[in-house]
Amino acid sequence: MKQYVLAVLTLALCVGGVEMVSTVNRGRARVEGKQLLPGRDNWDFVGHALKSDLTTLVLALKQRNTDDLTQLFWSVSDPLSARYGKFLSLEEVKEIVQPHPQDIKDIMVWLHHYNVDSCSLIETRDFLKCRVTVGVAEQLLETNFGYFQHSVQKDNVIIRATQEYTVPKRIASKLDFIGGVHRLPNVESKLKIKQTMPLPDDLSAFRYGVHPDTLRKRYNVSDNVATNANNSQATAQFLKQFYSAGDLTKFMSHFGKGFPHLNKISHEVGPNSGKAGLEANLDVQYIMSLGANVSTTFWSTGGLNKGQEPFLEWLLDLSNTSQIPHIFSVSYGDHERTLSAEFMNRINLEFQKIGVRGVSVLFASGDDGAGCHRFEDESYTFEPDFPSSSPFVTTVGGTMFTAVFSDVNEKGNDISGGGFSNIFSMPKYQMETVSGYLNSSVKGLPDSKYYNSSNRAYPDVSAMSDDFWIIIDRLLMNVAGTSAATPTVAGLIALANDARLNAGKPVLGFLNPFIYQNPDIFFDVTLGPPSSACWLDDLEGYPLSEGWDPVTGFGTPDYHRLVAAAMKY
Repeated sequence: MKQYVLAVLTLALCVGGVEMVSTVNRGRARVEGKQLLPGRDNWDFVGHALKSDLTTLVLALKQRNTDDLTQLFWSVSDPLSARYGKFLSLEEVKEIVQPHPQDIKDIMVWLHHYNVDSCSLIETRDFLKCRVTVGVAEQLLETNFGYFQHSVQKDNVIIRATQEYTVPKRIASKLDFIGGVHRLPNVESKLKIKQTMPLPDDLSAFRYGVHPDTLRKRYNVSDNVATNANNSQATAQFLKQFYSAGDLTKFMSHFGKGFPHLNKISHEVGPNSGKAGLEANLDVQYIMSLGANVSTTFWSTGGLNKGQEPFLEWLLDLSNTSQIPHIFSVSYGDHERTLSAEFMNRINLEFQKIGVRGVSVLFASGDDGAGCHRFEDESYTFEPDFPSSSPFVTTVGGTMFTAVFSDVNEKGNDISGGGFSNIFSMPKYQMETVSGYLNSSVKGLPDSKYYNSSNRAYPDVSAMSDDFWIIIDRLLMNVAGTSAATPTVAGLIALANDARLNAGKPVLGFLNPFIYQNPDIFFDVTLGPPSSACWLDDLEGYPLSEGWDPVTGFGTPDYHRLVAAAMKY
């Protein structure tokens, strides 16, 4: 895995001071139209930042040829396209999207006017990271910065702006957003701990709940494992979520006896030097037991420790690394309303940059059902999440068994996140499918005033999300959440990729066109209550139905049908 070294920029350009002054004084503008100031969920302002404090700004430079990028993304991702599977290298992506050299120069001149010299461009040249003092950042952006502390995790203190920010108009037209100014990371996992017990010496007769054998039986995987040395998969972790190699070895020794498997992570990117986390251990243990024998990368982003939002940092790392895993399982998200449209639209372009390289990105749909947001007038609306709502990722919802000791029939899990974006229009690949749900005779559809039925609908697929057994700190723990479903589906996709690689075919890449063209590869989940929503207003979410629905998507994957469909193209 080749990782590019950040190219340090030389900002000492021969540009006259008069031109720089006129640029600064020509008027200022917002880069992001809607700026939500910090102070959001569980983050409290605790004081003004010192001028001498260091902070990191990430400038998202406007890319060129974004229409070409989008067209390529759809063509290499559509099984019916002549370009299907003809993926691009990072260097080829760079040639498409890198900003105009004059734009880069103009931004460098502006920064140099404030003596900002500690900056670096990533390999695709469309993000610029600058390490500056708070005093300089305040001058650059004409705002003030303060300390924000998490109300529960008190050791998390981040520097963010307390007011809206602006830049010179000439510079604003060359940027999509500036990171490190307003957005605060969502540090709270919704993963639910249901039970904890000492780890027994013998788990051979252990049958209650969900573990690898349960999932392999339910999804018809049996003892099938990967065999291709070029196959790969990964989990992306943020916010001090580390895995334990010792717990992974114990998990596989207890729960991996029925199939060949790897006992160790193949590659680690980023830090893994703290206490084992629920999310990280869960993701690693289940992606490696479903995608058994696949080379697995633990990709950790320690951005929070540096005061930078780690999700953005992860995307920058991917655009700075020439060879990345074929699949990422990601359990991370935030409410759409807490993010600017400019930020989300740019992130969607980043997903397209990943997709044209042949990488499948799966996100957990969230654990709030349809969600609920109450306005100041005490009216309600459903609450979509991002990136779950992005048209350019595959979103995974959650199911559960219909009875405690059953491992046959599934029903929808009412916590399974899903619904309709408030920002992104409905992609072509799902128009017919979602229209069928909305126009069907399904009973209990919520009033359309609570959601935008013309926009991107999610999730796309689902998997078991309840009663998962993991090993953590040498304890046996039972957990629930769509964070469990996502690595499960990712592991199955890795097995489908393996079959394609062994046949000399490319990997599947962005999955959604393939999924919506092959709905029969899933176990349809029609049982279960509507997804949860605004319980204070006695408002239920979306009902399940035959075929696709906003709780379970198309349902849960059947391994044999999945592989058979993957081999058709």
